Amino acid sequence: MMGQMKPFSIGNVRIDPPLALAPMAEVTDTYYRSLIKELGGAGLVVSEFISAEGLTRDNARTKQMLAFSEAERPVAIQIYGGDPDRMDDAAAIVEAEGVDIVDVNMGCPVRKVVNSGAGSALLKDFDRAASVVEKIRKRVKIPLTVKVRKGWESDDVLPLLKRFEEIGVAAIAIHGRTRNEAYTGASDWSYIAQVKRELRIPVWGNGDVKNPADARRMFEQTGVDGVMIGRAALHNPFIFRDIVLGNEKPDELERRIDAMQRYLEKIDRAPQPDKWKLHKARTVIGWFSKGIAHGKDIRNGLAEITSVADVQRLLDQARERLAA
Repeated sequence: MMGQMKPFSIGNVRIDPPLALAPMAEVTDTYYRSLIKELGGAGLVVSEFISAEGLTRDNARTKQMLAFSEAERPVAIQIYGGDPDRMDDAAAIVEAEGVDIVDVNMGCPVRKVVNSGAGSALLKDFDRAASVVEKIRKRVKIPLTVKVRKGWESDDVLPLLKRFEEIGVAAIAIHGRTRNEAYTGASDWSYIAQVKRELRIPVWGNGDVKNPADARRMFEQTGVDGVMIGRAALHNPFIFRDIVLGNEKPDELERRIDAMQRYLEKIDRAPQPDKWKLHKARTVIGWFSKGIAHGKDIRNGLAEITSVADVQRLLDQARERLAA
């Protein structure tokens, strides 16, 4: 057996359990991260990616994205940008907020991001990528991590990762697809295993972990220090807890409604406009209701909602159907 789940450290930050909520745009804000943390099993939560341009230009909406609660710790804030001079300023702003880790996005395949020279576009030019990372490393004291893909097209990103290690990056998260594969095809776990073998710093494996059995397989097949989970946590926010407890066939419906309820309370208390609250409720409760009995009734009802109280009624109805 190559690997098993045991706590590890990123710089001076202890990661226990060795499972992380991956950064997801429009998803992993403070409300979602604190919910995942409460449900248990996630040793690290990572913010949605935050624009270095927005932070350094003091954009109010971007600044708002830095919000986090003490209960989320350890928490990493992820930044992206194509301009090395702005990236280290942005990292300094993140550090000043008091988070545990600053993470650099070199994985996002979305065209708008890539066209600005950010995200996975940095994988096209190893020198530029290394200079971005080096400037940040010199600027901040908290651990610096980088999230990458296997490469741009079919490139091998390992030489770059070795440079990162020399610069003083504290950990790497690797998604086993290239930029051009985006989210299609299979995540190349053998490549993740190779990265783990060749680097001395901790490595997160990411991609195609859909359930607890997949997570255990990734530890065993790749020897990674930690497993980072994104989309599967949208459909089952309890996945981290299930991995830790070895739950294969958990009783879904009641606890899923409980998670929806907790999330609703969080966004209801948020200082955001009602339009935002409705959007979040529709999106997140839409995901959480997938794959469970009566989930379709909840999703059908979401089309009609005009307030958070309407969503509460949908959940109450689901509970009644459950009891019946």
